[in-house]
Amino acid sequence: MASTLPYRLALLSAGLALACEAAPVASRAALDLVVGVRQVVKSEPVSSCNTKARTALDAVLVDAAEVGAGDTGEWRAYSAPDASGHSSAAAAIHCYPLDDGYLVTFTCAVQTPPNADSASTMCTKLAQAFGGGTAQAREMRSRYSRQ
Repeated sequence: MASTLPYRLALLSAGLALACEAAPVASRAALDLVVGVRQVVKSEPVSSCNTKARTALDAVLVDAAEVGAGDTGEWRAYSAPDASGHSSAAAAIHCYPLDDGYLVTFTCAVQTPPNADSASTMCTKLAQAFGGGTAQAREMRSRYSRQ
């Protein structure tokens, strides 16, 4: 019996090593969420905001669409899907009518990896593509990590 102990230990060690190699390794991923700048635009109708929102979303992401039925003023778009059909970035632009113009807000979410840009960078690109207005920075960041 004493002679089988080294063989059993070697077999156990080999099995343990094989199990460690075969175990899936969890990849690190993070969800970056930003409520970006808001802009107040005077002397323009909210329909102008809707047009600019669709154009800005299509310039930075793909397939911009208005959420809901009718003129809701809520627009969303996603990044191009990956090979498995999933998007790893999304953004929303909201247009709120004011007495003399409109208020527009930007919200962005990005999964890193695979995206190289942060949500803040994507919201900045959206605001630049939208153009015009007085920007008031009100940025709130959230970062959720999954291991």
